[in-house]
Amino acid sequence: MTGTLLPESVAERFHLPDGATYLKSHSVGCQPRRAEALLRERYLAPWAGTGEAWPHWLDAVDAWRAALGALVGVEPRDLCPATNVSAGLSRYLSALGQATTRRTILFAPGAFPTIGYVAGGLAAEGWQTRMLPAGADVRDPASWTAAMDADVALAIPMHVSSNSGARADIAGIAAAVRAAGGRCIVDCAQSVGVVPVTPAAWGVDAALGTSVKWLCGGPGAAWLWVAPHDRTALDPTERGWWSHADPFEMDITDFRYAPDARRWWGGTPDVAPFILSTAGIAEIAAIGVDAVRGHNLALQAMVRDAVEPKTPQWRWPTGDIGGTLCIDTGADQPRVAAALDGHSIRADFRRTVVRLSFHAYNGLRDVERLAEALRQA
Repeated sequence: MTGTLLPESVAERFHLPDGATYLKSHSVGCQPRRAEALLRERYLAPWAGTGEAWPHWLDAVDAWRAALGALVGVEPRDLCPATNVSAGLSRYLSALGQATTRRTILFAPGAFPTIGYVAGGLAAEGWQTRMLPAGADVRDPASWTAAMDADVALAIPMHVSSNSGARADIAGIAAAVRAAGGRCIVDCAQSVGVVPVTPAAWGVDAALGTSVKWLCGGPGAAWLWVAPHDRTALDPTERGWWSHADPFEMDITDFRYAPDARRWWGGTPDVAPFILSTAGIAEIAAIGVDAVRGHNLALQAMVRDAVEPKTPQWRWPTGDIGGTLCIDTGADQPRVAAALDGHSIRADFRRTVVRLSFHAYNGLRDVERLAEALRQA
């Protein structure tokens, strides 16, 4: 792994916890310093000044769609705001029942649990779920090809796994699913902001993401991207007045789907999270996703160089990974957890796997503190 470090001054753009090394961007990204002012400017001030501030708030949501679209290389009209990944996936799935006679949803055992919860909840509507075999390489399109059959309507790969950090070949997986007659929606929650995300170039049918992690935007501002070929071909049955072509028309007898991805929106939206998300997207865009990725790789490599040779009993990741270094510490997990806590390092575990994420605001001192803690575990 190679990469180039960012200037230390980049960290000054974010609020960082005092006296701690923060390595949990895979959970919640640190708040941009610009976020509070942007919330006052685009949410609170129009509300205070006008009372009924919907025109201003809708402009703010449009600004968010434009910023996110520019970051991931898609048209803003193909992006729909969502409260969270679960909501975005649920809305997408609500349209598939009328679009195909297939009734199987395919995902990996290591997918984020909400994927299985949402898909599994459709059993009463005739849907069934299938997981890749345990031990299958989720990165390899061949694993998905082997699991496809004539009843798979939708495959849901994770671009980057939250459990292992493995980064999948999404373009290859999408092509394999398409060749087998299914659709592919990719979960980008653990990649957008630290790894280049390009759903249009991948050839997927849809993509899901969130702002709470690497985009440093807080909770409540997730997104659903629907490819242009399905923009108007799919009609979600989960809908609300903001799914309407003209939400303020107010004719209960005349529902018409919005001509863009807003058809997936649903009821009255929460606006503040998308304004906060815009602040995060602006910072990541200004730094550059490629630059964030290079910085991340450089710090990962330093940790590995300093610690991996001294911990042969641990299982370090192999192959292509995203922004999170996931190390299986095995029987040493209690000691590793205590050492991290003793050095005020904020990380977390999935069972015995410690997850360590380096963002643009992390630096050499963070690596040094982490390496010292891990060597002492």
